[in-house]
Amino acid sequence: MGKHEKGTPKEIANRCKSKGLQKLRWFCQMCQKQCRDQNGFKCHLTSEAHQRQLLLFAENPDDYLKEYSKQFETNFLKTLRCTFGTKRVRANEVYQEYIRDKMHVHMNSTTWHTLTNFVQYLGSSGKCRIDLTEKGWFIALINQEEEMRKEELVRRAKSDRDDDERQQEFLQRQAERAKELQNSSVVGTSQPSELLRKESNDKITINLSMKKLAVQDAAHPTSSGVASASNVFEKPMVKKEACDSRSHSNSYKRRQKDVSQRKRKADYEDYPTSQRKADDNKHRKSALDEIREMEEKKKERHNRKDYWLHTGIIVKVLTKKLGVEYYKAKGIVESLVDEYTATVNIDGDILKLDQRDVETVIPAIGRKMLIVNGAYRNTRAVLEKIDEPNFSVILRLIEGFARDRVVCVPYEDASKLAD
Repeated sequence: MGKHEKGTPKEIANRCKSKGLQKLRWFCQMCQKQCRDQNGFKCHLTSEAHQRQLLLFAENPDDYLKEYSKQFETNFLKTLRCTFGTKRVRANEVYQEYIRDKMHVHMNSTTWHTLTNFVQYLGSSGKCRIDLTEKGWFIALINQEEEMRKEELVRRAKSDRDDDERQQEFLQRQAERAKELQNSSVVGTSQPSELLRKESNDKITINLSMKKLAVQDAAHPTSSGVASASNVFEKPMVKKEACDSRSHSNSYKRRQKDVSQRKRKADYEDYPTSQRKADDNKHRKSALDEIREMEEKKKERHNRKDYWLHTGIIVKVLTKKLGVEYYKAKGIVESLVDEYTATVNIDGDILKLDQRDVETVIPAIGRKMLIVNGAYRNTRAVLEKIDEPNFSVILRLIEGFARDRVVCVPYEDASKLAD
């Protein structure tokens, strides 16, 4: 029976019936044909075209199932990403949105027999976050690019931390070597000792004789006639007189210099011993101190940031926008929304605050604190002393390579740790 001509009532009726979604069970995936009723679907199964498609499927069924499963998964995730984004939504709602396409790949032609199996597959493969509730399965798409960026940041931070640890180990070895060299140089210096004379009966003789200069007669000239003896001796006499005058002035200067040095030495000896040692230590810096100073400057440049919030610290609220009851109240930072914003727990109330609206808290002496900025960022320490004139605190580090080191940090670079 041929098709009805276009525009006839029968053709228009058939076209209206074929619009929209039909029964999913009357759809043939191999032939891409949708039947309107069970009778039509039965007739299609016995057709010659369908039998040829079945022979092709029977030759390599695994490849067909993999291809249909891949298409179904790709289109389903595309619908989820374009329609719902990364929001948490019911899996059935996403499926209903997906099957609105009349020519979509049907689930009964894939390796998953039910929507539950497919949702569990998405969760196990790490493509979606899934959870089961009384209303059914819920899914949320995982942004792979964002996850990759986070992993890259974590990997880079770990690499920088490893580089810092290796650098600190190298500096520690250099410091120990410099300290050993300094100790060996102190041990190897010569010390004053008593003069030991050997007992001997030999006589000690000193020769003080001086040779006389042979002076020729100035009246007799030399046989060569070039220069007389008097002319020869006159010039050295002039030089000797000039040398005598210069030596006299130099000796006077040396005497003056010796007098000034003896005076400075006497004034220095009048100082107390402790004062002299303090002045010497002030102007002399060991190799270990220089290495430690270089290390702290490098860490200060690397770890100094414009954000300082950390989880687990106690902060004080400075803003009045939240109400008088929260003004100057103290709370614990539970989590970070971003680098500049945190959620703070104040007596059971959870508030979202910016770091400009809070400040650090200084505890009692002996309590634990966390260094939140600067060279020793994210390092725990114990409060030893409060330096009020300089608005800073003296801390003793209790972890890391610089353990037991005493450092001085400003008020805003350290805060009290929650118990």
